[in-house]
Amino acid sequence: MSASTPSARSFALLLTGALFLTACSPTIKVSTPEAVKLDVKMTVDVYSKSDPRARKDEDEQMQAAITRRNQQSEIQTLKNDRVAGENREGYLALHQPPADPKYLEYARKLISSENNSRAVIYLAAAQREGKPMEMLQHDYAQLWRDRSFPGEWIQKDDGTWVQK
Repeated sequence: MSASTPSARSFALLLTGALFLTACSPTIKVSTPEAVKLDVKMTVDVYSKSDPRARKDEDEQMQAAITRRNQQSEIQTLKNDRVAGENREGYLALHQPPADPKYLEYARKLISSENNSRAVIYLAAAQREGKPMEMLQHDYAQLWRDRSFPGEWIQKDDGTWVQK
């Protein structure tokens, strides 16, 4: 077979090209003398679409509910002793002040705390329902009267006090 045949020439060219490419390929080092260090700095931006005042209002409502729950038995004791009753505006009222000054002071503080908690709850409900505060207070007054036990003092819509 002679070197001038097309297949022999193709083979020779191919062999020459392979030798040329092998001889010219660069050597690439993939190791480094030190460990690779990455310095990644990141910030996270948090955006709240709600009004921060709404969060404060929710916290106040939650605290008012907790306060009411914690004082529930003490309030019931005042009602059972006929010291306090439910008035027509939806608040607890001192109806028959006790003779003992310490008990009187205790009752006033407890009633004040209860009424402050109720005011927070009423205001939130009025805003949520879009009703006037007075209408909501009237609705709650009726609810408290309905939930009162026999013998407890309640104030009727006309302002008179009766024992249920």
